[in-house]
Amino acid sequence: MSKITVIDPQISGISGDMLLSALVDAGAESKKIIDSIYNCENYIPGTKLMDVRFEKISVNGFKATKFFVQYKDKMLVRRGLDMYNILAGCCEKLNLNQRTKVFSLNSLKTLLNAESRIHGEPLEKIHLHEISNLDTFIDLIGCAIALEDLKIFDSKVVTTHISVGNGLTSFSHGTISNPTNAVLEIFKGKTFVLAGNNLGEITTPTGAAILVNLASECVDYYPKMIPERIGLGTGNKKFDNYPNILRVVLGKDRQASSLNYEDIILLETNVDDLSGEILGNLIEVLMKEGAKDVTILPGITKKNRPTNVVRIITDKSKINEMIEKLYLESGTAGIRIQEVKRIVLNRDIITISISLRNNRFDIRVKLIKDSSGKIINVKPEFEDLKKISETTGLPLRDVMDQAIYQVLLKFN
Repeated sequence: MSKITVIDPQISGISGDMLLSALVDAGAESKKIIDSIYNCENYIPGTKLMDVRFEKISVNGFKATKFFVQYKDKMLVRRGLDMYNILAGCCEKLNLNQRTKVFSLNSLKTLLNAESRIHGEPLEKIHLHEISNLDTFIDLIGCAIALEDLKIFDSKVVTTHISVGNGLTSFSHGTISNPTNAVLEIFKGKTFVLAGNNLGEITTPTGAAILVNLASECVDYYPKMIPERIGLGTGNKKFDNYPNILRVVLGKDRQASSLNYEDIILLETNVDDLSGEILGNLIEVLMKEGAKDVTILPGITKKNRPTNVVRIITDKSKINEMIEKLYLESGTAGIRIQEVKRIVLNRDIITISISLRNNRFDIRVKLIKDSSGKIINVKPEFEDLKKISETTGLPLRDVMDQAIYQVLLKFN
C-alpha cells in the first residue's frame, strides 16, 4: 500500500470535532461537509442548526482549524436504536458510497455497544444522554465525508499512542475519573496504547469509536514515510503548557514500490514433549484462529535434546489470540515475538475449466504476478485436484501435471 495516514493523538487526545477539523485543515472540502450536515437536519428530530463553519485560529502559537457549530436540540435523551436509524437515514439521504456508509454506521455501533455493555442493557433498550445529541451525528457524518474526500479509506491508517487524560469528569450519571468508562470499553481488548498524561477529558467516546474503526494499528513512533499533507485540528479546551491540537499526517510509505510490503508478527516457541498428533492438531487450531502460516521445524536444543520449533506468522491484530492458543494447546512456557516485514507478490484467484478423460472440471487457480502484472507462477487449488483424482481414478500427480499444463496454455 503506497499511501499512509498517521493520526497523532499522543498530546491532546482525540474527539470527533478535532479529527473533523484536522481533516479539513489537511484539505478536505469544508463546503461539501457543511452542506451535508445541513442536509441531514430534517432527519434528526428536534434539532435546528443555526451556524456551521470552520475557521483558522491560533492555538499556543500554532495555526489550526476549529469547527464551530451552533444548534438547538430539544431531545435530551435518545434511544440507541433510534440513533442508529437516524444515522442510516442520513447516509441514504447523502447517497454515501458503501464503504463510507459502513464506516460511519460501524463507528456508531462501536459507541452504542460500549454503552450497552456499561449499563448492562440490550442495544434496543439503552437510552443515551450526552452522546445522543446532534454533535455525535455531525462528527460521524462529517468525518466520514472528509475521510472519503481525502481518499484516506484507500490508505493504511495508523495511530500513535492515545492520550486519554486524567482527573475527573462530570456528566449525567455523576462524576467519574478519566478516561471515562465508555472510552475504556471502546479500547478494551484492542491493540491501542493509552496514556493519561494530561488534565481532564481529552479523548471522547466519539473520537475513540471513530479511531478504532479507522486505524489498523497503534505505533510507538512514526513509520518511514514522506509527508504530503499535514492537518491540525483543535477543540474548545485551552491548556497553558501544550497546544490542544490533534495532528493528521497524510503521505507515502517510503518503502512503497511496485512490491507490496506487509508488517507481520512472527511467533516462535520450542516444544520437546508433544506427539505428532498434538502438533498436527496445533497447526489446525492456529490456522482456524486466523494464522497466516504455521511451520514446525525440527531442531536440537540444550543437552543435545531433540525439539520442534513452532513458528507462526500472523497479523498484529491476531497476536493475542495466537499467543493464547499457543499456550493452551502446546503447554509451552515462553514465546518469542518479532515484528518483521515481508514482501508479498500480487495474486489473484480465478476459476477455470480443464478437461480430463473427456470430462470438464472447474478448479480454482492462484495466479502469482510480478510487479509489472506478468504471471510468473500458477498454483491450482490442491483440494480441487484431489477431488478430481478421486472422481476419475487418475493419480493425483498426473491430475496436477495436466491441470498446470492446461492452465499455462490459457495464459501463454
